[in-house]
Amino acid sequence: MQACRLWEGNYNVESGLYRMPEGMSIPTHHHAHWCQVFILSGVMEVQAEAEDPHLIAAGGSYFVEPGDTHRETAVKDSLLLVICEEEREEFRR
Repeated sequence: MQACRLWEGNYNVESGLYRMPEGMSIPTHHHAHWCQVFILSGVMEVQAEAEDPHLIAAGGSYFVEPGDTHRETAVKDSLLLVICEEEREEFRR
């Protein structure tokens, strides 16, 4: 996965562009804080714990609540904009 950090500020938020090749999977995991993912190109399969998988194509997005367990797989080469809350003191104003 290729990443490009777009912005860090004093708002406890970090964003970045991530390129995932077809077939790449991020194993089951969770985040301590919220995370919003926008699919700029490609198709992603997202599966939350105890739910059926969902296909999300370019132009779509999904939101991960804090603590939700999920996995993600690129069904096609995909470009993602990921915006997440980060609990890092240096982000605080």
